[in-house]
Amino acid sequence: MKFSLRNILSKVKGLDSIGLSGGNGGNPVSAQFSSVPRSKRTDQFMHSLELINGTSARTGMIALYRFMRNCVPSLNAAVWTWVRLAAADLSYDIYDKSGEKQDSDDIRGTVDSLLRRLYDNRYQRFGGTDALLIEFFNTLFTTGSVCGELLLNESGNGVRQFYFIDPATISFELDRNSEWHIYQEVDDRKIDLDKPSTYFYGLDADTTDPWGRSLLTSVPFVARVEQALMSDMHKSMHNAGYHRIHVSITPPEMVPGEDRDLYVSRANSYFDETVRMMKDFEPEDNPVTWDDVKIEYIGPASKISSSSSWYLNHKAVIEEICAGTHLAPFMIGYSYGSTQTWAEFNFELMQRQLRTFQNAATGFLDWIVSIEFALRGIESRCRFRFENPISVGLLDRRRAESIEIDNVIKQLDSGLITRDDAIRRLSAVE
Repeated sequence: MKFSLRNILSKVKGLDSIGLSGGNGGNPVSAQFSSVPRSKRTDQFMHSLELINGTSARTGMIALYRFMRNCVPSLNAAVWTWVRLAAADLSYDIYDKSGEKQDSDDIRGTVDSLLRRLYDNRYQRFGGTDALLIEFFNTLFTTGSVCGELLLNESGNGVRQFYFIDPATISFELDRNSEWHIYQEVDDRKIDLDKPSTYFYGLDADTTDPWGRSLLTSVPFVARVEQALMSDMHKSMHNAGYHRIHVSITPPEMVPGEDRDLYVSRANSYFDETVRMMKDFEPEDNPVTWDDVKIEYIGPASKISSSSSWYLNHKAVIEEICAGTHLAPFMIGYSYGSTQTWAEFNFELMQRQLRTFQNAATGFLDWIVSIEFALRGIESRCRFRFENPISVGLLDRRRAESIEIDNVIKQLDSGLITRDDAIRRLSAVE
């Protein structure tokens, strides 16, 4: 018995009610779909970017993120850590048209030459992809996006360099097809960047926010609290560090028959002399007075409890900052007694997140090399990958591999699996 698409769809409950099983001829499924969207995107996010003193709110936010990255130690450490971990050692493989690996010195020489000259800072000698990736990830994590243009050499037969564009100058507009159109706004001019040579990548971008989101998006308020706490702690510790002294002077007794004005003058003179003596003290001096002068120390009742309170408050704020930047405290230099297992778990989790960022970077480099190959008539493909060697938990992984290999060998010896199955399973062991 033969089944047609129409017969199958007509037997599925509910499909007939939406018209998939019928139609006025032609393919009953494709007739219900369109090549253009019926819905429309909105620019509500654009309307939220109000102008502040002639500058868009996004430009102000990026300036704030850069300031925070440069001036707040915990945030500087967070961005620094993410950037240096993401920009790991880079390697690549060359494939021919059939998908087989090829090892050609000429093609590798072309790729190596491109990678050496790709970074656009001509004063940074031998920067290459190392410097390129540092700026790529630094800009991505700080501003939430990376943008630039791919430039060709004068003869047009090869790539010259990648020219970075400040994401703070990038703007988007919805065209009549409900698609985002990219521009650059500089000196009251709008430059059209909707070209094949333009590269743009937004971190966690979506249909309403094509710019992407900075790694620091959720921490400005907490960072402000942390800096205020540090300022208050500095004032408090400075005050506690320099002892405050309270000097009490008992007024002299009035001599019988002494005129009241003379008595007041004599008392004030005695007070002023004591004050001058206290002001002229050197660090090694000690006060010598009559017993009518009382000197006592003013300070916190318990310095230890005061310091502990500051430590606990600051720890809570730092943990909020770490949560906002997706890092554990020990990753930015704070040690709060985490166990080795907990630290290894956090590091493994971070490695998994790194792969998503690195996939964007490898796609970026693959795109550049593919254009270089097309311009030079090279019918090959280049695929980049990051080397992320992990020594944490290496012994446990080797033990697990050993157990898995022993299990496969035992199953092979028992006849439970074939030799090909054993080879396939062993090749999958990491």
